[in-house]
Amino acid sequence: MVFGRNKVVLAFGGGGSRGLAHLGVVRVLEREGIPIDGMVGTSVGAIFGAAYGLAPDAEAMCASTLRYLRSDRFMNDSFRRMMFGANDAEQNFLQVLMSNVRRSLRFTNLIRRPSILPGEKLREVVREFVGDHSFSDLRIPFAVPAIDVKEPREVLIHEGPLLDAVTASCSIPGFFPPVPHEGMLLADVGVISSVPVEAAASLVPGALVIAVDLTRELEPIDGITRGWDNIMRCESIAGHKLTSLALEKADVVLRPEIGEKFWSDFSDLEAIIAAGEAVAEAHLPEIRQRLRGVFGFLKS
Repeated sequence: MVFGRNKVVLAFGGGGSRGLAHLGVVRVLEREGIPIDGMVGTSVGAIFGAAYGLAPDAEAMCASTLRYLRSDRFMNDSFRRMMFGANDAEQNFLQVLMSNVRRSLRFTNLIRRPSILPGEKLREVVREFVGDHSFSDLRIPFAVPAIDVKEPREVLIHEGPLLDAVTASCSIPGFFPPVPHEGMLLADVGVISSVPVEAAASLVPGALVIAVDLTRELEPIDGITRGWDNIMRCESIAGHKLTSLALEKADVVLRPEIGEKFWSDFSDLEAIIAAGEAVAEAHLPEIRQRLRGVFGFLKS
């Protein structure tokens, strides 16, 4: 079947510093002339998707992102140190947060307040990438899936302030407060799936869906000695299962070889970008073949 115009939509997954691989992917697609007709992202994928949609220049985006992540403003911020300070590849996101909670925050915040951590600080970090733009300022269609905790339901945000939508995508339930938006209370959809494949397919119907999966493989363990570890282990297993089911609906799945680099490890940033480039280059024959065979695009 040949459509009137052949389209590609990207589904960017979450993964902290590992999300720099998204920059490498768009750098290769841009260089090879493969169109990007839409993007959907969660968490860091939402940050980079929105930023690229505002200014579709992969080289400039790589340069500005590296400049910010190496700046004193980012490296010396106390909030950044608490959120991104651990480099233990065996710890997961919630374990790092709870470790910091035990040292410097009170568990009573979970009872008396909407969240452990302040949403304003998260909003400041997101603003560094998306400014105060709205979806109408985007040069590439972009959307952000989120959970409306009031209904409950999953929603796809594609209008209004970008800052609200992207902040909501980064707002892990319990740790950051939900973000008010048009009568809803929005939180990170990553608890359902870290790669928004279905949302990407709905944004650009009939398009080739290229998903970028940044999740780390779950390694076997010897056993469980603490109840908290059991909770975290089961949550990780559930999350991987849901993400695997979502990825089955993608046309092409890119898994950058980032190794065991932890989500909060901001060392050797160029290597993460390079991993995104490498996996995109490796899948170019498949992408071109699918565009030829399915959409009649990119003639031999």
